[in-house]
Amino acid sequence: MSRAVDEVRRVVAAFRADDARADALVALATYTLCLGLVALGVVGEHPLLPVEHVPAWWHAVPLGVGCAAMVVKRRRPLTALGVGTVAALADVALGGGAAPVVVLWDLLFAVQRHARPAARRWVTRAVAVVVVASAVATLAARGGAQAAVLNALYAVAVLVTPLWWGANVRQGRELAAAAEERARLERERARDLVRLAEVERQEAVQAERTTMARDLHDVVASHLSAIAITSGAVLSAPPDPRRDRDALTRVREASLASLSEMRSMIRVLRADGELGVELAATPRLGSLGALVAWARGAGLRVTVEDDGVLAAARAGELPAAVDQAAHRIAREALTNALKHGGTGVELRFGTDAGSDGPELVVEVLDDGRGADPGRPAPVDGPADGHGTGTGLVSMRERAESLGGTFAAGPAGGGWRVRAGLPLPVATRAGA
Repeated sequence: MSRAVDEVRRVVAAFRADDARADALVALATYTLCLGLVALGVVGEHPLLPVEHVPAWWHAVPLGVGCAAMVVKRRRPLTALGVGTVAALADVALGGGAAPVVVLWDLLFAVQRHARPAARRWVTRAVAVVVVASAVATLAARGGAQAAVLNALYAVAVLVTPLWWGANVRQGRELAAAAEERARLERERARDLVRLAEVERQEAVQAERTTMARDLHDVVASHLSAIAITSGAVLSAPPDPRRDRDALTRVREASLASLSEMRSMIRVLRADGELGVELAATPRLGSLGALVAWARGAGLRVTVEDDGVLAAARAGELPAAVDQAAHRIAREALTNALKHGGTGVELRFGTDAGSDGPELVVEVLDDGRGADPGRPAPVDGPADGHGTGTGLVSMRERAESLGGTFAAGPAGGGWRVRAGLPLPVATRAGA
């Protein structure tokens, strides 16, 4: 960082050195021009200040002082103008000529270019006073309006023109600098937009990964849990050909179902948003019978209480997102009941008038261990000391992503899951 700062300072110093050399060269060239004018005899008596004839080379002294002041016109514009003005007045006292006009032009131009706004205002006012004073002095000396106007115009040409020219150049430079600053800000804004787009892309990728992780869990976890539970029960019991065959049959069915849903999900992911792809990996409440049969085959006693919701689902009256989320939540709750030693599960579906409007209520109550009743686990943590809690997180995310509610905890010696999924006002389950 310090190296970069030193490099910037070096460049600035080099620019300043270049400006100083340029000012010195301009001052030298101006003095050479003034000497040339003096050599040509472009000097003489001032009409208002008659003086005795003096040698022409005397004019070189005040002109040299004025040109020397031009060397510091960038760093000290007011000082340079003051010295140049005194030198010009001294030259006028010697009879005047065209050379001081060149020096004053350059110094007045430098004031408009490099001085501060307050200094520029004071110089402009002073020049205005000089123009008026020249006209008044001419009237007082000769009494002729024509001479007064001519002297005023001469003063304007000598004093006002460089100020006006310098102001135009300064404004042009300021406009160019403002345009460059706007361009820089636009480039920074473009870079910020690129970074923001990259952040949004990363957030979208992360959200998509989270969704895929949840879907993979929902698709695979229930079947693998049934396989693990069934195979574990068979391995822990004495051999029984008939029972073992039934268990292997259930394991095979769960494995085939898991593979089928995995293939469906992979096909959906590869479809890249193509329309018409059937999302077989997200079944709905219309296929709840297969889910209940699977749970019963795994050893659960499942009872279903339905307030017309399943009929509405089969008729396609439920929103697709709500329908799929309800099925996922029911299946995950049944899987958790299997994991935690449940034997009986009640599935309840109904509608309720929620605080924000009608909602589909999915309630699953099992008689398994669920969690230690003496130390309830949070809904986003493990259901007991053996689970990972991913299922509860998945159910909660599905409900809340739709604007619904989710709660889970011990109830009556078992475990209760309740999800409220918002419904459109026009939806009437069972109608």
